[in-house]
Amino acid sequence: MLVNNMRLTRKILFLVICLLFIDSHLSHLRSYESRAKAAFLVDHATGQTLYGKNEDLRIYPASMSKLMTLYILFETLDEGIISLDEKFIVSMNAYQREGSTIYAELSTMISVENLIKGIVVSSGNDACVVVAEALAGSEENFAMQMNLIAKDMGLLNTNFTNSTGLHNKNHFSSPRDLVQLATRLLDDFPQFYKYFSETSFTWNNIIQYNRNNLLRMDLGVDGLKTGHTIQSGYGIIVSSKRDNGRIIAFVSGLDSNDERTSEILKLLNYSYRGFKSYQILKKDQLIEKVKVWKGKKENVSLIVDEDINLLLDIPARRGIRLEYLYKEPIIAPINKGDKLGEVHIIYPNSETIEVPLVAGEDVKKKNAFINMIDAIRHFIL
Repeated sequence: MLVNNMRLTRKILFLVICLLFIDSHLSHLRSYESRAKAAFLVDHATGQTLYGKNEDLRIYPASMSKLMTLYILFETLDEGIISLDEKFIVSMNAYQREGSTIYAELSTMISVENLIKGIVVSSGNDACVVVAEALAGSEENFAMQMNLIAKDMGLLNTNFTNSTGLHNKNHFSSPRDLVQLATRLLDDFPQFYKYFSETSFTWNNIIQYNRNNLLRMDLGVDGLKTGHTIQSGYGIIVSSKRDNGRIIAFVSGLDSNDERTSEILKLLNYSYRGFKSYQILKKDQLIEKVKVWKGKKENVSLIVDEDINLLLDIPARRGIRLEYLYKEPIIAPINKGDKLGEVHIIYPNSETIEVPLVAGEDVKKKNAFINMIDAIRHFIL
């Protein structure tokens, strides 16, 4: 009965961030256009799109496909099924695999940790096949597993036929999907992300250097992966620390390694010059006191349980609308951290960002007799 009398409360706050800016700087930002066939720039924390060009275009991901191979390997490690010290054998299939290699010798054993380094740094196709065969019995079975996980992640424009990214017309992805995959790697397995920042790897007395040239520049870039085939052109997806946040940047379809480096630098520079991090909501910030029914307390605090920082460009800084949505009264018992509503952050030319509103404290339930009295009072009033 009470549920029908609950009302949805929406409170709107206009947040204005004031700043001084130079008109010529604004003009520069508006005129930016990547030369890459596809480019995508995203705020890691919120998924906010900072720049997009053909972000849903179907492309050949080349060695950036190896992010999914690594995701499955990290997941298997995280579940305790294997360990970093465990060793996998190099089959004839792996030994003969064309393309980039760690120069693994036939029938030798390689530790999981060295296989990770060989995939991240050397982009070793042989290392990928070793992993695929060890975890799934065959590369074909492993590709099926890659596709199942892609589907579970919501990667709607992705299909894998192998563990390496070697060209196949049915092996494809999109910039948006690859950025989402990189985001999941960062979020799901932070303990393994350190491998992406390694700049060299030695195996079989051969030293190889990470093809991600940005790791050796002072830009805050600490991963992830390059890719190249004749059909795909040169591509790269990187993650860079920004202020108190992180961005993920992607370019593909370029004609050379130098052009790839140049275009990803331009995209990163666009983010550095055009966007600034602002704290919109602070962890444990009190948003509202909401009425409670059947509780030992009359009200419960609505808070956000994490800092919300946004990278904002000049137009967005002029005004942000926050919508607080919740139903009241809320029925006890309530546990601290229970989701009780949402904050919608709305600003120009961007998708709405939804942040949970949670209970700031426990509210225990009253005994049945007192609840009956309160119910009578509620319907009389």
